[in-house]
Amino acid sequence: MNLFSTPRMISLALAFFRFVKMFLGLVVLYLSVKYFGTSFERDSWVLSIALYGVIVCFLYNPINETFRTKYIFLKEENGEKHAVKSVNSLMNFFNITYLIIALLLFVAVGPITGVLAPGFDTPQREALSLMIFALIPYFIFQQQGNILVALLNTYDSYFYPELVSLLASLINILSIIFLSDKIGIYALVVATTLNGLILVSVLSHMLRKRVASFRLISLENLKLSKSFVMFSLPMYLSAFCVQMYLFVEKSMCTHFGEGAVSVYDYARQITNLPHIVFSSIVPIVMTPLLSKSFIAGNEDNFSDEMRRFMRLLLYFTLFIVVLFFVNGTQISYLLFSEQNDDFIHILSYLGLAVFCLVFSMISGQSLIARGCVTSYVVAMIVGNVVSIGLCFIFSRRVPLEYLSMFYLIGQTIASVILLFRVQLIRKNMLLKDLFFILVTAFLSFVVVYFAQKLFVGTPLLSNDKLYASLDLGICSVLLFFVILSSLMLFGGEERSMIINFITRIKKKKQ
Repeated sequence: MNLFSTPRMISLALAFFRFVKMFLGLVVLYLSVKYFGTSFERDSWVLSIALYGVIVCFLYNPINETFRTKYIFLKEENGEKHAVKSVNSLMNFFNITYLIIALLLFVAVGPITGVLAPGFDTPQREALSLMIFALIPYFIFQQQGNILVALLNTYDSYFYPELVSLLASLINILSIIFLSDKIGIYALVVATTLNGLILVSVLSHMLRKRVASFRLISLENLKLSKSFVMFSLPMYLSAFCVQMYLFVEKSMCTHFGEGAVSVYDYARQITNLPHIVFSSIVPIVMTPLLSKSFIAGNEDNFSDEMRRFMRLLLYFTLFIVVLFFVNGTQISYLLFSEQNDDFIHILSYLGLAVFCLVFSMISGQSLIARGCVTSYVVAMIVGNVVSIGLCFIFSRRVPLEYLSMFYLIGQTIASVILLFRVQLIRKNMLLKDLFFILVTAFLSFVVVYFAQKLFVGTPLLSNDKLYASLDLGICSVLLFFVILSSLMLFGGEERSMIINFITRIKKKKQ
C-alpha cells in the first residue's frame, strides 16, 4: 500500500497541526502554573471546566461522534437540502438545550457546587458558583464549535478548523501574560470566551460559503433533529460513564486540601496530550478505511489497516509513557520549580493509563466500523464503573495518587475486554504485535531508567530547569534509539520502511 495515499497524508497533516497545538498547550500549562499555581482559584476553574465537560460530553458528544456518518447518509439518501434542514433542526435543538441548562444552573447552583466540591466551605462554593456562571458562554461556544468542525469535515475541510484552533491557543497565552495581574484567574475566562466567539464566527462564515442554507440560529422543526439523536443513542451510556468518572475524580480531589484538584489536573492535562492528537486522526482517517474494507468484505485489508494504525500509535504512545514514568521528577521541576511527589506519582499512573486508553480507542473504532457498537460501549462502561467504585470505596482512606491508580485499573480492564471482543481474520497476528510492543516497553523502561539513574541524572541536577530540560532531551534521544532498535529487531513492515528510508538517504548523499 502506498504510504503517501490521501488518507495517510491527511492523517500526517492533522497530526502536525495537533502536535503544534500540543506544544502550545504545554506553554499554556506552564504559564498557568507560573501565574495561578495550585491556588483555590485554579481549583475553581478546573472544577467549573469539569462540570461543563460532563455536560458537553454526556449530552452532545455521542451526537458529535456519529454526526459525520449520519449527515453523509442523509445527504446520499435524501439530498443535501434535506440534510442541511436536518442540521438546522439539530442547531435549534441545541439552542433550546443551552437555555434549559443555563436556567437549571441558576436555579440549582447551590446543590451542584455541593456535589461538585464537597470539600469546599461556604465562601469557596460561592466563588465556585460565580466561576460556573462566568463560563456559560464558553460552554455554548464549545459545543457549537464541535458541530461546526464536524460539518466542515463532511465537506473535506480539515485544516481550516485546526488553524483557527491554533489561533485560540495563542489567545490563551496572550491573555494569561497580559491580563493575569489585573483580573487573576478570570483572564482564562476572557480567553476562552473570546476563543469560542472567534472559532464559531469564522467556522459559521466558512460554512455559509459552502452551504448557503445553513443556519447557526435556526427555528427549523425539531422533528428533523430526531434522526441524529436516535442514531447516537447507543453511545450515551458509554459517554455517561466516562464523564461520571471524571466528575467523581475531580470531586474526590477536593477532600485532599487546597491545590489538590489543580495538581491532579496538571498531570491529567499533560497525559491527555497524546490522546488529543490521536482522537482527531483515528475517527477521521482510520474508521472510514476500516468501514470501506468491512463493507467490501475485504477482511485481509481490514486486519492489516487496523494493525498498522495500532502499531504506529502505540509505539508513539510508548515513547511518551516511558518519559512520564522515568522523568516525572524533571517534569515536576519544569512546571513547579520543585519536586511535587503527588504530581510525579499521578503522572506515572495516568501515563500508563494513556497506553490502555489509546489501545481502547483503536479497538473501539474497529468495532464501530463493523457496526458492533454495543461491545465497545460495554467495555467502556465496565472499566469506568470499576474506577468509580474504587474511588467511592477507598478515596478517603488512601493518598491522592491512588485516584490515578484506580483510573489505570479501570482502563486496563476495558482494554482487556476490547482485546477479546476485537474481530480480525488473523487475530493471532494482532496478539503477536502486542507482545512485541510490550517487550519493547519493558526494554525501553529498563534501559532509560538505569541510564537516567546511573549516568544522566548524576551530573544533571533535577532542581535546575536547564539541567532538567537536558535530562529530558537526553532520555528522549536514548528512548528513540531503543524503540528504533526494537522495530529493526521485531518489526516487519516498519523494519522495511526504516531500511528503505536509510537507503534513500545514502543514495542522496552519494
